Amino acid sequence: MNVQQILNKANTYRNSYADSDKVDWIDAILKQIYQEVPHEAVPYSFQTVSGFAYYPLPEDCDLLGIKEVTIETQAGSGKFVKIEYASLDSSKNYSESEEFFTTLERNLVINPSPDNNTEGKLIYLYYNKRPATLSSSDTSATPDLEEDFHELLVLGLKSQIAQARLEFEDASEFDRRFSGLLAQYKRRYRKNYPEYPKTKDMGRMRSKRSRTVD
Repeated sequence: MNVQQILNKANTYRNSYADSDKVDWIDAILKQIYQEVPHEAVPYSFQTVSGFAYYPLPEDCDLLGIKEVTIETQAGSGKFVKIEYASLDSSKNYSESEEFFTTLERNLVINPSPDNNTEGKLIYLYYNKRPATLSSSDTSATPDLEEDFHELLVLGLKSQIAQARLEFEDASEFDRRFSGLLAQYKRRYRKNYPEYPKTKDMGRMRSKRSRTVD
């Protein structure tokens, strides 16, 4: 179903709310579903460039859904190590040479900044994606959700309408049906969409192999 078809089905429940409001509700419901059922994106890769520490994140990247970042030990080696995440709010001090990443204004920031000796390294970003934003200006758009489960958006929208109308018994019934279908979706999604394989962390492998000799 596209957005207009979802609106048409939801409008069988009496209401006088503007389509623009209802599309905003559909969009919010879709984003909530993605939080309940994380959707892993195809791993994103790029190469480091000398003098550049900031790299734009993919458009569909959920900032709260970045799972892992790995970098080649040497350009072209095909061997990777995991980079530690550093929060901008952290009180931990990092040295200029210490390897970490953070995010700033939808950019992935790599430290230390690549130079002529370290450029060309391949970086892999593993993340959960966010759905494309829905707008009342394009009701022909199809939501980023498997079509078999578009009914979730219909039920969620009906619940929002019922709550706005203070029809709490109706809202409760729509919520009950929504929760049941969402549980089915969680089970189906986890079964059909396993996580993408990650690059091997050579640093972790080395630490496992190391032994201390007294």
